[in-house]
Formats: sequence, C-alpha cells, structure tokens
Amino acid sequence: MSASSPPPPSDPRRTASAKSTARQKRAQGEQPARRRRPAPPPLVQIAPEDNPQSLADWLKGEARTGLPGVGVSFALHTLLLLAMALYVLNRPHNDDRPLSMGWAFGRDNEQTQPDTPQIISPIAMTPRVQPTAAPKPLASTANTASGRQVAPIDVSRSLSLRTQRGRQGTVDGEGDGNKVQRAMKLGLEWLARQQNSGGNWQLHAGYPDPGYQPLRTDTGATALALLAFLGDGHTPVSGEYADVIANGLRWLKNIQKTDGDFHDFDERGRQTAYYAHSMATLAMCEAYAMTGDEQYREPIEEAIDFLLKSQQPNQGGWKYMPQDVDTEGDLSVTGWALMALHTCRMAGISIDDDEFGLASRFLDAVASRDGALYRYQPSDPPQNATPAMTASGLLGRQWLGWAADDRAMREGVDWLLQPKFLPEWSGGRRNVYEWYYVAQVLHNLGGRNWDDWFGRVQTLIVDNQRTRGSRKAPDDVLGSWNPTSPDGARDEHSHIGGRLYLTVMCLLILETPVRHTPIYASPETSGAE
Repeated sequence: MSASSPPPPSDPRRTASAKSTARQKRAQGEQPARRRRPAPPPLVQIAPEDNPQSLADWLKGEARTGLPGVGVSFALHTLLLLAMALYVLNRPHNDDRPLSMGWAFGRDNEQTQPDTPQIISPIAMTPRVQPTAAPKPLASTANTASGRQVAPIDVSRSLSLRTQRGRQGTVDGEGDGNKVQRAMKLGLEWLARQQNSGGNWQLHAGYPDPGYQPLRTDTGATALALLAFLGDGHTPVSGEYADVIANGLRWLKNIQKTDGDFHDFDERGRQTAYYAHSMATLAMCEAYAMTGDEQYREPIEEAIDFLLKSQQPNQGGWKYMPQDVDTEGDLSVTGWALMALHTCRMAGISIDDDEFGLASRFLDAVASRDGALYRYQPSDPPQNATPAMTASGLLGRQWLGWAADDRAMREGVDWLLQPKFLPEWSGGRRNVYEWYYVAQVLHNLGGRNWDDWFGRVQTLIVDNQRTRGSRKAPDDVLGSWNPTSPDGARDEHSHIGGRLYLTVMCLLILETPVRHTPIYASPETSGAE
C-alpha cells in the first residue's frame, strides 16, 4: 500500500474473521520466535550474619534441653529462611537509578513507586485485542462520574493529512510557512544524524548539552524520533528518511520482549517503562496505518495485550508498573497509553470497548469542575490541576467522544488560555510538554483560539532553533533545540529529558496541523488548515 493513502479499516486483511499468526500461536500456548536480549545475571551480596556465636550457643542450649530433633530442625530451617530473606533484601542493583518522569507532566519529585527496580518475569498475556469493528457507545460507562457517554470517535481518516495532497494548505498556511518548513527540515536532518548504527537513538548521549542527568531509555528515544518522522508524513517505504525509519522500527521489533513489552530495561518500577512502551506502540501503529505492512501487526497486538494487561482493573489508569486493585495510575502515563490505544484503532485493529470505559473512569477520578480541569493522579487534591494535565485530560475526552460545545470542554479551554499560561520561551514559562497537549486540543476545536495560540507558539519554537553550528559529532547542534537554555527553564525538566527529547517535542508541536485531522471539523472549516 502506498504511503499516500492509509488503509481503511475495511481492508480484508483486517476483518473480524481474520486472525493473526500471533493470536493463533497464543491460543495454542506457543510464543512467536524473536531474538531477545538475555537479561544480565544480577549481582548479589550476602549480608553477614548479625551474631553467629549466639546462634551456635542457642542451638547447643536447645539440644541440651532434650527437645526432639524435629524442633531443632525446624528452628534451623527458619533461621536459614531468614538468612535467605536478608540475602534478597540486601542484593544491590548495578544499573542506572531510575529518574522521575513526573517532571513537566504535572508533578515534581513523584515518589509513589519504589525507587529500587526489581527484576520480574514477563507478564502472562491473555489476548484482549479484538478484530476490527465499528465503534459504538459504551453502555457500561453510563454511570461514570461525568455522566457522559463514552463513544470513541471514528479514526479511519485521522492520518490522512500526512500525505502530500493532504498537506496542501496546512503547515504551509500556518504563519510563515517557509520558516516552519525550514525548521522542520533542519530538525529532522539533525535527528537522522543522531541515529546509531543499530537503528536506535539515545536520550543521554551523542551530542552536546544532552541535559542534566538525562533519562536513559533507548526505546523512548527511538520511539520519539520515529514519531517525529512519521508525523511529518515520512514512512519506512518511501521518501528520503525511509531507511532511517525502517531501521528504527526494526530495532524496536528486536527489543520487544516475549510478553509484548518494548521497554529496553528488565526492571519493575522503572519510571520510563510505560512511557517508552506506549510511545513505541504508537510508532508501530502509525507505521502500520501508513503502509499496511503486515510485519508490524503481530508486534502491535502483543504490545497492546501487554498494555491492557497492565491497566488498573477498577480505576483504569497506568503508571510505572503493572497496576492492581491497590494501586493508582497517573494521568501523564495514562495519556500516552490512551493515545496508543486510539492509534491502534487507526491501524485497523479495534480495542474492546470496556478498555475505553475504564480509561474514562480514570479521567473522572482525576477531574475537577465536572471534567473541566485535571490533576496528576486521583489522590491529589482538586486544586492541584495543572495546564499540562488539564490539556492531556481534555484531549483524552475529545478522543472518547465529548462534544466540542460541552460546557466542561469550553470551561477547560478558557482556563488554559489565561494570559498567565500563554507560551513564552523563558525560564519558568517554557513547557513543551504542556504545549504538545494544548496544541492538539485547540487544533481539534479550530477557530480563532487555535490560530492565535499556534501562531504564537510556532514563532517561539522557530526563533529558538539552532540554525548555526556544527553538523558533526560530538558538536552537532544544527537543527536542534537547547534543553538547558534559557537560564531557569527547569520547571518543564527538558534538562532531564535532554536535547533529543526537547527537539522531538518541538517538531511534534510544529507538525500538529498534519499529524491528525481535527476531530470536530473538516480541514476546510476548522480554521486551522
């Protein structure tokens, strides 16, 4: 299938009667063969006994009392079990300490999950991805806190603006089209130069000023870079970046674990885990939707199975590790996971309706003012709503079927457009994570608010790109954005995400007019195209 026309959901390869090889194998109790990176053996350190002499004396004393041998045996085995417990608890981890990704996502220094990663086995998956079917309202969500029906929107043409024909009058028509196109070209060229020979990218190394103690996840870095290329309409089968994209997708496929997880670490609770997995799933889904290449379907189905298995079973959110009835998700991770599910539908693979009902229930749990404002996680007080989380929550509502004229939608947008939240490229005001979500919410609504806001943020991003400098490592900065400048721009924590993270987020924001068709209006009437 050509890159210029995404395959419709009615493609015979994606009908309800079609079953993937992956699903057949899982039904037979088999796992598809794939190269895996063996996890390194953990280094262990046995803790010294607290008082070996007193232990010996105690055993001798017990023996002299004439107690049956079984009692001595029982006590000895109990102490051995305690020693083993000490051995496990004192085992060190020699891998990098996980860094918080609660940053620009609405809450600093998030510490609700354990700081120390724990090695876990792959999660046993029960397939929950369903054959393609037309979306329908969810009867099971009629009693959600918001009281609104959940009906995921039609996504069959969500990626149609990424074609050359679809682009006409979009990016070129936004502000100074020549400057924007040049900025996007320079940014993508910089990203292409940063790709490693194996096909992956890194957040933390390979270029100047990557950031202060940047996060480490090659899965996250690779997925973000791929999203920037795919978002501008490039595919793994055509165009100047075809090989770059194909190699990146191949790296993701090879890093995927037997349980479907794309994250490139094997520890439980690492705070990059479900961000990276969701982003990788997004990239795979977009590549499949734009090319129809069946090699991506099986990894997608396994990835979605893993994601759905990890969802909080009652409240519906996601966080840093698989959720259960005693945990709670956060809106930052949930926003990326929810977008991965919708993008799976864009690729012609439908999701069980109940999953979206659960996601809506989570949005209810973090909402205030009847769904107008949103906070990081349910246990936070309602007054802790932030612009980044409010935009993420409203975007989720848009994809789940809220009307454009919903009172809470209008109230939330008005709150986001307050002068104190308007974009500025300055310390304490630049927040590309927030802008990424606000751009999508406003683009879906169209009109004057979108035009004015995007014109402002577009100018800020273009004017602050590095348009001079070296193209050669290790001094390659031409086309990127500096994560540590301006001074004091630490609230958004791009200094932790690093140069690649900031550059990708700036590109994704500039690509907003073509990444997805606006939800509520046609390109001709949206006010955006």
